[in-house]
Amino acid sequence: MRYDSELSIALDCAEKAGALHLEFQDKLASFELKDDQSPVTIVDKKCEELIRDQILKAFPHDGFLGEETGIVQGESTRRWIVDPLDGTRPFIRGIPTHSVLIALECECIPVVGIIYLPALGIRCWAQRGNGAYLNGKQIHVSSASQLTNAMGSALGFLEKAEQPEGKQLFSCMRSCDYMYGFMDACSYVYLACGKLDFCVNLLDKAWDCAAASCIVTEAGGKFSDIHGVPSVHNGSIVLSNSILHESILEFFQSTKNGSIVQP
Repeated sequence: MRYDSELSIALDCAEKAGALHLEFQDKLASFELKDDQSPVTIVDKKCEELIRDQILKAFPHDGFLGEETGIVQGESTRRWIVDPLDGTRPFIRGIPTHSVLIALECECIPVVGIIYLPALGIRCWAQRGNGAYLNGKQIHVSSASQLTNAMGSALGFLEKAEQPEGKQLFSCMRSCDYMYGFMDACSYVYLACGKLDFCVNLLDKAWDCAAASCIVTEAGGKFSDIHGVPSVHNGSIVLSNSILHESILEFFQSTKNGSIVQP
């Protein structure tokens, strides 16, 4: 099944939201703090309203999950997952890694994904079964086959430094040739086009990683949570070139427990 119409409308939404990013980039007077102490701006709110309204007008039976507005229950087996301004902290400071993230999942499987970084002019998208693209050119993950030669990106090793998964992530990082910190959705784009070999994030929500999961899969890679469950809803994400995936998951075997949420 193809999702041409869904992809076209979502790309249009991403373009419009990205234009708002750029319009407000140097005009942002203030921001608020949410309950988790993360910042939220008027741009987050305006962009999510724009995307939600346009998508649900086009696909009124679908559900919607947005970082800022929460859940809209749908009647179909499909749900749109949106982060209207991923990287709000970098956005506030003028760092160009902020992005618009839009995904469509069908029966819990990401089937459309868009990552748009307007300040960098990067448009990355995919639909299930039709490949992944960066600014119109088809992309593919790397062929790195050993962690000792791999370059990765990670988030959560500081926030969870005293927890088992944080310690295991640090062990994984030490086993690689080179590790970056996290560059927001840029990391996921670089993985999909073969510049990085894997990413591990212990802090991701569905709206952070659903689009990337579709894109990386269509680029030949693989995604799961740190326990190998192919879901974007479990609070962690491993995205890889597929070849390295099991080697990465081995680091987290000892952290398994009975509270894993199935997709």
